[in-house]
Amino acid sequence: MTEAPPAGRRELNKARTHEAILGALRDLVAQLPAAEVTVDQVAERAGISRRTFFNYFGSIPAALSAVFAEHASGMISRLDPDQVRLDPLAALRRLVQAGEIPTDLIGWLSDLNSHGQSTDGQMLLERTVWADMAGWLREQLHALLPEADPLFVATLSSAVMSCFQAAEETWVEDPHRAAPLSPADTAAFHDHLDRALGLLASGWRSDHD
Repeated sequence: MTEAPPAGRRELNKARTHEAILGALRDLVAQLPAAEVTVDQVAERAGISRRTFFNYFGSIPAALSAVFAEHASGMISRLDPDQVRLDPLAALRRLVQAGEIPTDLIGWLSDLNSHGQSTDGQMLLERTVWADMAGWLREQLHALLPEADPLFVATLSSAVMSCFQAAEETWVEDPHRAAPLSPADTAAFHDHLDRALGLLASGWRSDHD
């Protein structure tokens, strides 16, 4: 009988497979609309079986949600806990104003939108991923604010992710944005997101009200 690899090597192999899957997915969404990418395509490019893919992710949208969550976890870890308890929205907005949205995450958004969003399948995939992220953020905020009103946490999580989605949609429609991603593009994304969060903070009152 073949011996199982030591725990350290096993974890390293899992990490490599995880990265191979996401790397293959990234390559494919740069070439095809994400809604057209299949598990079989990702598995073939990653050099794994279809079954192995499902050992890591339940679907293509789940894999994309995992990418977003990994980057968002890094952002959450940089938030000041005292500021979060005082005003979680303001704490997040300060992070955005400091330009802390990972460039790699913005690159994923650029690739995901490089083929347009006109199909029902693409729009459904986008909604699924952002809904997953709202649920993820709710869990993070519950951990950071254990005594907060659950309705406050749920509402804030959904509203913040709606701001991300709206900023993304506005950003990709900018006629001056071009591939490959440039520092000006990443700065523009931060600006769009900051404006969206600012509207949320003001109760959706614009400067023209």
